Amino acid sequence: MKHIFLFLLCFLSFLTKSQTSDTFSSSYITATNTWTGDTASFYVTTDGWLQLDDLYEQGNASLQLPVNYNKNMEWELDVQLYFNSSNANNVRLYVLSSGENIDPDETHYYVQVGHNDDNISLYSVKGTATAKRLIKGRLGLLDKEDVEVNVKLRLENGTHWKLYSRLSDETSYRLEGDTILKQVVIPPSGTFKINCRYSKTRSYHFAFDNLLITGDSIDMADTMPPGITAIEAISDSILRFTFDEPIESSAAYCSIDEMGPVSIKTVSANANQLLVITPDTMINGKDYTLCWENLTDLSGNVLVDNCFQFTFSLEEIPPAPDNPEIGNPNEEDHRVTFSVKPFDIVFNEILPDPHTGGSEYIELYNRSGGDLRADSLSIAIRKIDGSLATIYPLSGLEVTIVKDSYLVLTKDKEGVLMHYDTPTPELIRSVKLPTLANTSSTVVLLNHHTKEVIDEISYSHKWHNAFVSDSKGFALERIDPESTTQDQRNWATAAAEAGHGTPGFQNTQYGVIKDGPQTSIEIPVFSSENNCWNLAYHTDQSGYSCRIMVFDPAGRQVAILKNHELIGQKGSLFWDGKGNGGKKLSAGLYILYAEIYHPSGVIYRSKKAFSYF
Repeated sequence: MKHIFLFLLCFLSFLTKSQTSDTFSSSYITATNTWTGDTASFYVTTDGWLQLDDLYEQGNASLQLPVNYNKNMEWELDVQLYFNSSNANNVRLYVLSSGENIDPDETHYYVQVGHNDDNISLYSVKGTATAKRLIKGRLGLLDKEDVEVNVKLRLENGTHWKLYSRLSDETSYRLEGDTILKQVVIPPSGTFKINCRYSKTRSYHFAFDNLLITGDSIDMADTMPPGITAIEAISDSILRFTFDEPIESSAAYCSIDEMGPVSIKTVSANANQLLVITPDTMINGKDYTLCWENLTDLSGNVLVDNCFQFTFSLEEIPPAPDNPEIGNPNEEDHRVTFSVKPFDIVFNEILPDPHTGGSEYIELYNRSGGDLRADSLSIAIRKIDGSLATIYPLSGLEVTIVKDSYLVLTKDKEGVLMHYDTPTPELIRSVKLPTLANTSSTVVLLNHHTKEVIDEISYSHKWHNAFVSDSKGFALERIDPESTTQDQRNWATAAAEAGHGTPGFQNTQYGVIKDGPQTSIEIPVFSSENNCWNLAYHTDQSGYSCRIMVFDPAGRQVAILKNHELIGQKGSLFWDGKGNGGKKLSAGLYILYAEIYHPSGVIYRSKKAFSYF
């Protein structure tokens, strides 16, 4: 066991402050650290494990240590359970906690090893309230009568939590899940607590070793290797691999038995994905072995579990296009669909909270000056970490959106027509769409061939007229198609004279905003003249300050451009293209997040995707 600890210590050497470690190399529990709690219920075995021994009593027993907290932390522990875990028999590792239950307003964070789901998860609990599961680990991981697992929890920059596990027979860690929690208060110190929960027959079936708690206030380096989270068959010769972080594949090599080398192609809209294109077609039901070499994440960590066997399965095999990312440019109809550019088509009306028995809808408006096909478009919801949820393509919608005209998308056309009169019902189409949250959400319109964001809106029910107390059945209408989509002042509640909705025809609130420029900021544009990135902005009055950051597709903050700086009414901000570590970012898709705020309390928020090269 001890040689494993030494390896892990070297593995985590990037942290400058090792706060707490214990290998239980002495027969006394308190020989290395000042453990407190139910010390009489634990002992150290001859082979160096901390063992529970509660004399066949039912209940729970705990040991705890004082620790210092930082915005970057790692908690790591070997856990051995000599039973199949359940909701009654498990261990909780408290990572952010005072160790007391005195303050009813304190929120405790803990990792639970064991559950009826036989998994490892991260929870939070406030006082005596019901615990909330923040990260749900893989089901069935601990479905054994005797299991040994190394648990690692990582906190990055005070907001990003990552939970990993590694079974005793595995050579690398697997990501159980991650989450971003921006409201977590990190106190300067607290406790780490091991809390065993057990029935009478399980009162001596817990053991622990190789505790390592590390942390630092500086930004964390990434030393974790990437992992494969999904493999999807796109066609009989194309596989799509999804990884748990952005991937660097420029020096990578991939091969499949019986075929030899295969082609690797990046996916411009998702740095976490790669396409593998085989020279020959794969056969349904046949087993293949695929191997990767020199495939790394952006920090140079190499994929460890690089060879594996899989059974190819594709119920309906579509023909492979000449270019798997952009289709076949020689086909006339594809040339038409690819012509859709950013802001050619914009969100024009949205109904997230329909009448009872009705249906949500999204109205698009073609402001390009030419006719455009709709089958190159997709709709998706942007998650809070900046990534996209399930993408819903409109590839089966053979519709041309005439210039200066509309297309209404809904799950149920009749659910719209039963509540709203429209002179153009033929412009309303039933398609598969994501569910729109009643209160607020971010909806993204994409060109699924070029991967460009065509338009994006982060709407809120607070955008409705102040006199609207219940927005059910009330649509939000865009005022001016030529003005900024995300400007709240460019949206208003549809008038009562049209039944509070105008699907497929001109909005009741259509017009031009005449009270001066709107507050907005554009995505970074590279200038070869001064060798930097320019961000144009303007505000509706003087006195604004700004906070601007860049996130990668996994939701990790990679650069801070401006941090609470005063700006003028109009101008450009400059960025040298460097990330938090002072190095240039890797080429790919990123998210620009900006907050422009005024002393009066007005806040303008913008979240936009852009390509960095």
